[in-house]
Amino acid sequence: MTSNDGMFTSLEDPGDKEQVTFGDNSKGKVIGLGKIAISNDLSISNVLFVKSLSFNLLSIAQLCDLGLTCAFNKNGVVVRSEKDKSMVFQGFRHGHLYLVDFSNMATSSTTCLFSKSSLGWLWHRRVAHIGMSQLKKVVKKGMVTGVKDVTFEKDKLCSACQAGKQVASYHPMKTCVSTSKPLQLLPIDLFGPTTYKSIGGNLYSLVIVDDFTWYTWALFLGDKSETPDKFRIFAKRAQREFGLNIVKVRSDNGFEFQNYKVDEWCDEEGIKHEFSATYTPQQNGVVERKNMTLITLARAMLDDYGTSEDFWAEAINTACHASNRIYLHRLLGKTPYELLIGRKPNISYF
Repeated sequence: MTSNDGMFTSLEDPGDKEQVTFGDNSKGKVIGLGKIAISNDLSISNVLFVKSLSFNLLSIAQLCDLGLTCAFNKNGVVVRSEKDKSMVFQGFRHGHLYLVDFSNMATSSTTCLFSKSSLGWLWHRRVAHIGMSQLKKVVKKGMVTGVKDVTFEKDKLCSACQAGKQVASYHPMKTCVSTSKPLQLLPIDLFGPTTYKSIGGNLYSLVIVDDFTWYTWALFLGDKSETPDKFRIFAKRAQREFGLNIVKVRSDNGFEFQNYKVDEWCDEEGIKHEFSATYTPQQNGVVERKNMTLITLARAMLDDYGTSEDFWAEAINTACHASNRIYLHRLLGKTPYELLIGRKPNISYF
């Protein structure tokens, strides 16, 4: 059954089939009964058109009646022709459900069993669980390339987001742009130690945000004493890559930032090092909020795929990469990637 009437190759009156009952005992009205093509020569008949349905549901029994075999394992499902053993399609496992994405099948007669809305949720998972409203906004405004024919509608709750995005504190957002070009001001912050070492042996992450573009970098450290050296290497590469000089760096008063190594290097490079006042993290709110964003996105990804927590650094890195290309700068109206690199990001590879 499906809620998308555009999937049907034929659709008729449902007759005496008036409604269906879901697992929670709620009911949905059956509007039509029809046929949907799943390949060049195979179609499923007696498919119910139910407007109130959130997901498309595929009957295994009907696939078997078509002469197909379905092989399930803990990772996914493969559907083959019983006649010649050729693969017809395959799906992946998400929690206790098996999902199939037909969007990449290049045949004119194949109908996508994922509705555009369902495909939107697949993209939500691909891009580090960034919010549906944000995805809808950047695609609608043409701020990214590589996404076509996808509808981003929050028609349900994402359990991974519910589990991962539990926010305990809030730092007020900036209401004006205080810099005029990249690298003029870099707010930086360190979080950790994490409960688990990453697979690379790291316990800390140094998060660096460009105040003008909001472009973010995440560096990983085994010990907080590595902070000065990690930042020096980053600063040299960034200045050389973008042909710009770092003017100011802003951090809290942690020992990893307030020490003679950092002060000496800043003096040599002509960089002004500012400190936020003690117990006032809101003075460095740009990077504090970004820390919170990266951590919650990483938690959602780890929860979604049931991944071991020692992959936290990879999850943070993915969240950072995605947010640079999808979040819009609230004041400048472009993605951090476009503001820094000068072109719209192509996200088709996600």
